[in-house]
Amino acid sequence: MKLKLILLVLAFSFLNLSAEENISVVPKPLKIEYEKGSFTFSSTTKIWIDPGKEMEQLGNYFAETLNQQTGLKLSATWKMTREIPKSLIRIEFSKEIKNDEAYSLSIKPNAIKIKAKTGAGIFYAFQTIFQMMPLKTNGLTKIPCVNIYDEPRFEWRGAHLDVCRHFFPIEFVKRYIDILSMYKLNTFHWHLTEDQGWRIEIKKYPKLTEIGAWRKDENGNKYGGFYTQDQIREVVNYAKKKYITIIPEIEMPGHSLAALASYPQYSCTGGPFEVGNLWGIIKDVYCAGNDSTFYFLQDILSEVMDLFPSKIIHIGGDEVPKIRWKECSKCQARIKSENLKDEHELQSYFIQRIEKFVNSKGRKIIGWDEILEGGLAPNALVMSWRGINGGIAAAKAKHFAVMSPGTHCYFDHYQGLQNEPKAIGGYTTLEKVYSYEPIPDALNEEESKFILGAQANVWTEYIETTDHVEYMLLPRLIALSEVVWSPKNSRNLEDFLNRMKYQYEFLINKKINFRITTPLQDESEILISKGSEIKFNKPIESSKIYFTVDGTEPTQNSILYSKPILINENVLINAKTFLSNGKTSPLSSVSFSIIDSTSNGMNYKYYEGIYDSLPDFSTLQEIKSGKIYKLSLADIKPMKESFAIQANGFLNIEENGVYKFYLTSDDGSKLFLDGNLVINNDKSHSIKEVSCEVELEKGKIPIQLQYFNKWGSSFLKLEIEGPNFSRKPVTANMIFTN
Repeated sequence: MKLKLILLVLAFSFLNLSAEENISVVPKPLKIEYEKGSFTFSSTTKIWIDPGKEMEQLGNYFAETLNQQTGLKLSATWKMTREIPKSLIRIEFSKEIKNDEAYSLSIKPNAIKIKAKTGAGIFYAFQTIFQMMPLKTNGLTKIPCVNIYDEPRFEWRGAHLDVCRHFFPIEFVKRYIDILSMYKLNTFHWHLTEDQGWRIEIKKYPKLTEIGAWRKDENGNKYGGFYTQDQIREVVNYAKKKYITIIPEIEMPGHSLAALASYPQYSCTGGPFEVGNLWGIIKDVYCAGNDSTFYFLQDILSEVMDLFPSKIIHIGGDEVPKIRWKECSKCQARIKSENLKDEHELQSYFIQRIEKFVNSKGRKIIGWDEILEGGLAPNALVMSWRGINGGIAAAKAKHFAVMSPGTHCYFDHYQGLQNEPKAIGGYTTLEKVYSYEPIPDALNEEESKFILGAQANVWTEYIETTDHVEYMLLPRLIALSEVVWSPKNSRNLEDFLNRMKYQYEFLINKKINFRITTPLQDESEILISKGSEIKFNKPIESSKIYFTVDGTEPTQNSILYSKPILINENVLINAKTFLSNGKTSPLSSVSFSIIDSTSNGMNYKYYEGIYDSLPDFSTLQEIKSGKIYKLSLADIKPMKESFAIQANGFLNIEENGVYKFYLTSDDGSKLFLDGNLVINNDKSHSIKEVSCEVELEKGKIPIQLQYFNKWGSSFLKLEIEGPNFSRKPVTANMIFTN
């Protein structure tokens, strides 16, 4: 009897494993029970729904999407027959489900049953089913039998899009919403006004779009665009059907140059102004001492709130220079009359006055974490972007917060260290996003309840096309969707990456662009022992990888990767992943170096502290020291976000001539050769490259590299170009300890 029981348990375990392998849903459902068999969609399948307008809309959406994926011609109906169909999909509202966004999904061989408290839950059940469907059907579409109960961990599951730095057509905004809905995100933060463009029609102030929506590009050409109020309503209604709330952002008191170019009387100086055509922080902001400024903004917000039914309105509040306020007699008079201490409290006054108006309309405001400065408005929500401290401060003060730190949630950052499209800086990988935990350790259980969730931000200073937006968004958004939906203890990177194999094919099938994973590690150099085998990374099964060993860029006529590569000597491997649609991964260019561990490398010292520029290392207390064989921050293993290093060694020059060096860092760095400063890339900044040319003689010359990171992403790279070789990284076999 015991033997039979053991065999049954083993059989059930293998059954579970087999079923689980077929389910690659993201975000991962809360509870899954696997059963034997599968449900087959066919022309005899019936879709029964509860009566009612919302359910009819949901049923039609479900049937239409199924038909697109299966080639069938199904329809949903609330007119049920007494006889139960042999192939049935039953969709119903249920009071048994308590969470507003939860759903239960039961899939048997002859029936699918979907239950939810609200339409949102039913919509999310649909997304789970769509991801369970095979991408290639061979005439039959089957999904495995499972029982799923699922609900989100966080209330705010968001993504942001900046349409001001670069403008995107209304059809793409809808497509963006579609992508969010596929992964059960429920909040679209639409950044509509900025120094470089005003993108929303305001009837009372037509100059905002006549003037403010247009700027001169770098060639002097007119660039811009805006959304009419009819288009806004169209998008709001479209998002509503996908159970996504749109949070509009109207920037104030800073990032307002486009508005001031249109109506300069609401500035401190009176102008004139031009719509911004450079990125960065601009000194001219709304005048906080002029009552007419507030009436102007109240009129705008009134029209905005008529268009957007969201309970929350984003008012920006970030990066507000105080220079104009310090020089403005009206602003100084306001500080005096309101008994304010300084310009920071004047900003708080500005935000609180706007909040009172928004509250009077039955809405609440949310702002970037700078709105904490000078005192937080009574009912305001905080969006924490400068790290996590803003969210912590808000939660401890019993204010709701949305976590969106630049370290993990800014999707305008680089996804790789080589050959990526130009980005604003930073380095945020898929794996890093997946590692993010929205609730900071500094909060206790009660305080943690004030963390509503998290969102991704896509700022578009360097993102000019819709294709590029999707590239920066995906696949990182998929990782974040699991962070904000699934339980913390259920997240497993290996499991997630395994499910991503299906998701990549899913995106290809949907004709959605994404960053294709590179074939090799994201490093310029990898140290190996002689006789090692190199295995390429190939998460997309339908892709092909081509590589070269002669320094050229791979094409589809290069060597096709089919098995691990044996390495017996130093070699530079260039590799690319190719999809059948012609899209490729960024170029992987990695030097595999076989080194002598006794002589190669550099000695380093590591320090900790917050610096705005490179410190005097002789005055610092060393935290640790060691040896690195290649110029890699990863090998040093920084223990804190803010740190500095100094590395010393010798660079081997093989022949006399002029050499060019390229030093790239985020934040500051310096390069010394033979005791002379040859590159100064100091100060706090995003990824920045500085180069120099130096005439060198054959032999080993002393080299010193200094670097510091203030906060956020860290990055350091040194490259060299010689008389007889093109630009390449300074590799381990070129540097020595003596």
